[in-house]
This record gives sequence, structure tokens and C-alpha cells, in this order.
Amino acid sequence: MSEFSGKTVLITGAGRGIGRHTARGFGAAGANVCVNYAHSAAQAEKVVSEIEASGGKAIACKADISDHEQVKAMVDATIDAYGSIDILINNAGLSIDGPFLEMEEADWDRVYEVNLKGPFLVSQAVARNMIAGDGGVIVNISATTTTYGRPNAANYCSTKAGLNMLTKCMALELGPSIRVNGVGLGFVDSPLVRELYSEDQVALAIEGTPLKRMTTNEETASFIKLLASKSTSFVTGQTIMFDGGRNMR
Repeated sequence: MSEFSGKTVLITGAGRGIGRHTARGFGAAGANVCVNYAHSAAQAEKVVSEIEASGGKAIACKADISDHEQVKAMVDATIDAYGSIDILINNAGLSIDGPFLEMEEADWDRVYEVNLKGPFLVSQAVARNMIAGDGGVIVNISATTTTYGRPNAANYCSTKAGLNMLTKCMALELGPSIRVNGVGLGFVDSPLVRELYSEDQVALAIEGTPLKRMTTNEETASFIKLLASKSTSFVTGQTIMFDGGRNMR
């Protein structure tokens, strides 16, 4: 049996992309999964069906993670369904790019609300349950652009850098019962990346990566699951760059 069998995993932004693949991976390993979504119920329910087809259990929970009351309702619903929460994956993220001098305050605020305030609210609510029980694991999904920046993304890069520090502070305060780590994502070969970046930009990113490729949603989901596993039980407070070596330059 998998070590995740019977464990409960809450994943924010799990209706598509990395969140979807991560949810499916945990579900296939026998976990109970809360599939959080903010907009598309159809996408979330599809993920639930995929998990159930693989032998796992899942529920879909709509919640804007920047809203305290909606977060509480989501956490309560997950605990009501499965008794506790053992693993939290703060995956939901938002990018609203624009030149620094032209960036609207509303775009700054919304990216902050999803990328930094959201993980704070969800982690706080979930950690209270974890501490009252048998502890747990939290994994925050960050980005490599926290260290070298990205043009037209001051809001995104700043919030992800803040998430890295939040990871450290949470690890300090929540240990030893809760481990907290982050994943600094580089380029993931996905429809979204192909939509946001030109072929030349993608080729340039691959050329600057020692492994000469992008990662995949499946590969990323496997690494996230590794950080939640017993194999990394002595790792906490770290944001590990998952970028094929690109960031080490």
C-alpha cells in the first residue's frame, strides 16, 4: 500500500495544470483529495471523476482562497468529509503581467491576494487542524523568478519571493509537527506556457537550461508528491528550485 493511502490532501487550484496532475497523482496513490477551484466547477468535477476512476476518493470545493470565510468553509468541508487534513499543496497562482510604470493597483492587489495572502489564509486554517492532530506537510508552489526577476512581472515575482519567506517562517513556527517546503518552478511544458511565450522565447529558455528541456506537469507533480513523502522527512523550510539547473547560473 502507498504511504498516502487514506491520507487527506487539499490542493488549491487543482482544476487544471499542475494542480490537476498533482491531485490525480495523490488520488491514484489512495489519498482522499479536496480539489479546490475558483471558477470552473466542470474542470474540478472532471478531476474528481478521474481520481475516483483510479480508485481514490475526492470532493470538489469552490473557494476564493483570498477570502477568509470561503477558506474556512472549504477546510471545514474537507474535514467533515475525511476527518482531517494531512497534506496541503498551495498550488493556486495568478499572473497579471504589465510594465511596472503602467501596472494598475488592482492588478498588483489581485496577484498579491492569490499568490501570497491565499497561501497564508489556507495554511493557517489547515495548520490549526494538523497541529491538533498528527501533524502534516505543507508544500508551497513558488517560482525561479523569485531570484532573477522577470520583466513586466513585478507583482508576480514579488509575491512569489514573499511566499519563499513565508515558507521559512511557517517551517520555523510549525515544526516539529508540520514540515513546510516550497518548489521553485522553472518552465513547464504546458498549454499555458505555449500560450504565454513565443516559440523563440521558449527556445531561449531551453537553451539556457543545462538539461536542455522543460519539465512536464507529470514530472512536477511527482516531485511535489516526493516533498510530501516520508523520503523527505528531514527537509523543511526549503524552497527547492525545480528548473533543470537554469537558476544555478
